This record gives sequence, C-alpha cells and structure tokens, in this order.
Amino acid sequence: MKKSLLPILQAAVTIYIFARLFGDAELRQNAARALAAADFTWLVGATCAAALSEILCATRWWVILHAFGLPLRWRDAVAFSAIGLFYSLGLPGSAGGDAVRTMHLMRLFPEKKMASAFSVLADRLCGLVALVAFMTVSLAWNHDIFLSGEIGRGIVLSATCLLGGTLLLLGLWWTTSIPALGDFVRRRHPRFSPHLLESGAIFQQMAQRPRAVASGCILATIALAAHFLGYYFSSLAFGSPLQIGSIFSIMPIVDTLTMLPVALYGLGLREALFNALLGAFFGTPSATATLISLGGFGAQAAVALCGVLFLPFFKFLGPASETRGQK
Repeated sequence: MKKSLLPILQAAVTIYIFARLFGDAELRQNAARALAAADFTWLVGATCAAALSEILCATRWWVILHAFGLPLRWRDAVAFSAIGLFYSLGLPGSAGGDAVRTMHLMRLFPEKKMASAFSVLADRLCGLVALVAFMTVSLAWNHDIFLSGEIGRGIVLSATCLLGGTLLLLGLWWTTSIPALGDFVRRRHPRFSPHLLESGAIFQQMAQRPRAVASGCILATIALAAHFLGYYFSSLAFGSPLQIGSIFSIMPIVDTLTMLPVALYGLGLREALFNALLGAFFGTPSATATLISLGGFGAQAAVALCGVLFLPFFKFLGPASETRGQK
C-alpha cells in the first residue's frame, strides 16, 4: 500500500490540475479549434526528435559503460535504455528505469556490481551538467524578459533555486569522497549511511575518466537539445508563431520543476508551467500552450512505450562473456 501511495497522490494532483485547466470553457473551445486546424505531421517530427534524444542518451551511457570497464554492445545499451524507459512510463509505481538498467547490468557483470551502479549514476550526472548549461544560457540570454511579471519571475526563481540546491547537495556529497572527511564522519557519526560514503567515490571515478565524462556531457547536451526540439515541433503542429529560441528558453525551467515528484509523469504540472511561462513571457494563448505541452509529452510517451517491443527479445541480449569480446 505504501508503494502505491505516491503514484495515487501524483495522479490526484494531475487530475486536479487538468480539471482546473479544462474547466475553463473558453480554453476548451480554443483547444478544439486548434486541434481541428493542427498539422499532425509536425508531431511525427516531434516523435522523431524524442527518439533521437533517447538514442543519444543510450549512446552517452554506452560511452560511460566502456569507460567503467563494462563492454556492453551499443545495441544492448539501446535495448536496456528502451526497456528502462518503458518501465519508467509504462508501469506506474514500478521500479524506475535507472533501477532496471542497473539490475540487468549486474546480471551481466556480477563481479562488477559497483561499477554497474556507478555507470548509471555517472550517466545521470552528465545529464545534469547539460541541464545546468542550458539553464545558465537561458537565464543569461533572457534575464530581462524573465524579470518581468510576478508569476513568471516566481517560477524562474523557483527553478533556479531548485537546480542550485541540487548542485549544493552534490557538492556536499562530493566532500564525502575526501578520505580525511570520510574517516571523520565514520568516527563521529557511526550511524551515518555507509552506502552514501561509498557512493561518493563516483566523483573520483569520473575524475579518472575525463575523456569519457566530457564525451558524455557533449552527448547529453545534444540529446537535451533534441528533446527541446520535439516541443518546438509540437508548437508548429498547433500553429504557434513561437520562435525556436522561445521554446529553448523555457524548457530548462520546465524540465527542472517537473523533476519534482508532484504529478504523475509531470502531467498537469508541465501544462500549468507552459501556460504560465509562454503566456507571461511570449503572450501565447492558454489553449495553445496546453496543446504544445501535451503534444511534446505525447511524442516522448510514444517513444517510451515502444520500449515494450524490446521485452520479447530481452533474453537474446548478449551475455557478459560474449560482450567482453566485442569492444
């Protein structure tokens, strides 16, 4: 019951936000007109952009895997990533995609369990670097616009604080990798989680692999750009005059805030953020902003659900003994 409580609460929040949004008769009418005039070809482009983003993410992980001494084939890395993506979206309340990837890696490389966990963690940290880079550029490029309007300014500041707080926590986590500090914590606080102290070694591991980490960050940046591009294609599908720079400006803010486990898959929260940001900064009608958000997420969901296609062939993914010979 406890495991299903969070998804139930998230679903309740999602339903509540959608009820508030579509409770507006004018929004429903405008959305219906926009749907009738939509060019759904652009949503095919959005789906392709989402697929490209996920392939780049899988490639990023594959690069890191090899750097950590886990010679998984590229096609297997793509398959594991696709299955993990499906578990994240297709089965609410189930193990997350990262847990699925880690579990199957440990099955293939039982003697390298720590390296398996670290590879997934390093992959996520590269993605965080890319998000921070986009957020920094967006704030620097649009600071005049973002400072106008109380609602929009509040959302931007909230996202900035959340991302800044995440970086602060990562910095504190990094300090646990300092041997002297780690020994001090063990002596003074014996009940402190030993797993947290051990996991701090990820920063040393990444520092020893600068080329792989740099490649991972570059791939993460391109993947994130492809992800943002999908939402731009969604805006074109619904006839929005928004420039690509406008979408790229708000997406780091939206992605940062939807990391919070408030709504189911970020649904509802994402649409509310699109309404507030596109409306406040670029004068986009509420119905159009809502459809842009739903179109972009729909493209992502379609790609994620395609991960189920890999499940019947999962047993054919190469075993560790075979993959070691194919670097």
